[in-house]
Amino acid sequence: MTKLLSFVPFEGAADPRVWVCDERACRSLTVAGALVVLLEPDEMVFFAPGETGPGDGDIVPLPDWDSESGLWDCFEAFCGVVDEGDRLVVDLTHAPGPLPFVVFLALLYLRALKGATIERVFYGARPDREATELPVHDLTGFVAVLDWVGAVEGFLAHLDAGALAALFAGVQDRAHREGREPPPILLKPFANNLARFTAAVRLSRPVEAFLAAHLVHERIGAVEQEVAADLPALRPLLDRLDGIAPFGADESVLDAGLLERQRALVRYQLDHGLVLQAVELGREWLISLLLLRLGCPAENWLDRDVRHEVSRTATGAMLARQRRPFEPTRFSDRFEALPGADAVVGVWQAIAELRNDLAHCGMNEQPKAVRVIERRAAAAVAALEALDRVT
Repeated sequence: MTKLLSFVPFEGAADPRVWVCDERACRSLTVAGALVVLLEPDEMVFFAPGETGPGDGDIVPLPDWDSESGLWDCFEAFCGVVDEGDRLVVDLTHAPGPLPFVVFLALLYLRALKGATIERVFYGARPDREATELPVHDLTGFVAVLDWVGAVEGFLAHLDAGALAALFAGVQDRAHREGREPPPILLKPFANNLARFTAAVRLSRPVEAFLAAHLVHERIGAVEQEVAADLPALRPLLDRLDGIAPFGADESVLDAGLLERQRALVRYQLDHGLVLQAVELGREWLISLLLLRLGCPAENWLDRDVRHEVSRTATGAMLARQRRPFEPTRFSDRFEALPGADAVVGVWQAIAELRNDLAHCGMNEQPKAVRVIERRAAAAVAALEALDRVT
């Protein structure tokens, strides 16, 4: 159901005018009257600031809109007339004092709580202006700004690209429907790369994450220009998406630069609460580090057999320090000659224990508490960073 929510005009405001909305005009006493004709809502509710009494369903009294407690009552009254899934058209023309701000917050609350859709938000030019036609200002775009702020924060703080992808797709689809020239063409591919980056980070796929970050960085400027046609103020906000640029790489040759990016990605995962992923990637990063330090050909760094042999080398060194039997590899002597070999073994053992506990989801008689796992994972990542500084 589409509901028009408006405010009763103050005394003396009812004067027939021609209101212009969406390039269409309608003569009416109030903006709300014009919106009824132009948008044809299914239901109307009017709020009456300063009025007392029970109201009649269509009129909702707001006796106190000056005090803090009164404003909370207004907030509840506004939310109380909205049902699950309603589509809302809001007219703020005669909302006095702080009520426009309260209503704006209530709209966001209703969208999250009741699944309401904020279709339009309007404010009519004050009727005391001398003009034959008065514009009805569409404020809906300012709701969209908050959507973008939340979506960017969701991406950066929680690695959730879903809301951003939907917003980018919405801008591109709307531009094509409206026949805008030139039409935006990069928004959906850009959104796909944002989603690809977050998925790759969550699944510990560094090569794919780095490629997606590279494509995001490469196209951010053009995308900002395409979005600016709708909401110019968003350009500084979208600049924050380029914070993943240091991860960008379109090549996957194992060298010091790739190792540094992978180690930084481990820290990035941990900082975003992806403990299991950080442990998994930390182990693989340690194998990559040893590949270079043991003199393995860099072009073979993804070879399954080579990586397995290096991992067996580290495990053998760990068993040797525990005075347990092990089978040496062709790298065992070289490993023991490395600077900081004992430190490598210590980190390898810590990560192996964490990885094993996480893999079994605590399904044992003495599971580690979540706090312990988080603390030990943080310590392991810090130890990996210290290893990177050992030559």
